Amino acid sequence: MKKFISILLVFCLSGCTALDFVAEDTQNQTLNTYNYDYKETNTTTKNQTTKDGFTVKDSDNNSNKNQTKNGFSLVDNSKKELQSLYLFYYEQLTPLQKTVYEDLYAFMKKPASIYELKKPVNLEDLSPALYAFMYDFPESYWMWNYRYRIGNNGKVTELEFIVPEDLDSKWAQVDAIANNVVAAVANESDYNKLKYFYDWIINWTEYQENECDQDYTSVFLLKKSICAGYARAFQYLCKKAGLKCTTVRGQTNEPHAWNLVELNGQYYWIDVTWGDPVNDDGSQTLVYYYFMVTDELLFRTHISLNGQVPVGSYDKIDIFKFPQCTDNSLSYYVQNGAYFPTYDYYAIRNYVLQKLYENPYQEISFQIGDQASFQYAVEELLKNNRYITNIFSEYFPGRYYYNAITKDDAGVITVQIVS
Repeated sequence: MKKFISILLVFCLSGCTALDFVAEDTQNQTLNTYNYDYKETNTTTKNQTTKDGFTVKDSDNNSNKNQTKNGFSLVDNSKKELQSLYLFYYEQLTPLQKTVYEDLYAFMKKPASIYELKKPVNLEDLSPALYAFMYDFPESYWMWNYRYRIGNNGKVTELEFIVPEDLDSKWAQVDAIANNVVAAVANESDYNKLKYFYDWIINWTEYQENECDQDYTSVFLLKKSICAGYARAFQYLCKKAGLKCTTVRGQTNEPHAWNLVELNGQYYWIDVTWGDPVNDDGSQTLVYYYFMVTDELLFRTHISLNGQVPVGSYDKIDIFKFPQCTDNSLSYYVQNGAYFPTYDYYAIRNYVLQKLYENPYQEISFQIGDQASFQYAVEELLKNNRYITNIFSEYFPGRYYYNAITKDDAGVITVQIVS
């Protein structure tokens, strides 16, 4: 006798276990804002809010009525295709789990409603294989909602999916947009491609919940998404461009998702969602606090879940590990000459003056790596002594107004002359 079990695959990066439903919370990124007339000062505090997290949803799509079991003639060819791709999670699976993963890839290439596993497996092997596959392939979003059958031997024998009727159409629409984005930077360096994809998603997308905000179609087709969509869309563009990138689930003060990239043998973190914060007035801005950053910076605010995989109803097992990210040379601020390891007044003065001469009314941002030095710089430049006014006065000898914003978690100070 077979047992038939329904499950909503909680591989949306919520960190919850199977059959849990997660309500989205609000993630606050606090920016301290200082609005200054350098003679008459009025200091206020402004909260910049970025809502993150994941909501587990059932698919509204109608089931594909074709109940024909899919064969395995594609598996061997699929295995060869997989060898040409960057598959961060696949590489960490056991041989048996890889076999399941390869079956899933063959199925995705030629989907049907029911898929019989080539070899029955325990749930402890099926879950990591499914998790790895879903995270290596953003286009498998429709496979999150599935059911599985357990045979008399207690092992999973087949899977049942709801194949959306418009699947091919959506894939084609996404690819048309993604291919154009990738083509726009075909001749650029890999670093410039990463930055372009980061900028494009933020400029293209409004941070907003919607019916498919867990998958990449929300970004490409609706232009509205949350962190799951942002991360998976970024991963998909990188995949199209031949760049090494994966999606990572974790935690801030709520479930969250971001990306891990590999470039020139080094690893870096990118959080596209936190590059698109929502301001108090509802506007959204583009910032680079978490673009190509290290463990030291990211984990001031982010928590890795160390590759935990839901198994069964409430259990989790540790499967996947992530490499250390220690190289800071490709962060946005280092690349733009705006990074200072510690507080150095004269170095910062020279940088700010250089920017003022380029455009006196532009936003000028710089980062101080050491957290204690950053706090000291805030006190010296903006609060107690307001030495930033000495720098501005070298360019503006008369009266002027300026704003200053600090992003404490990232060690970034932004100043701007407003009049």
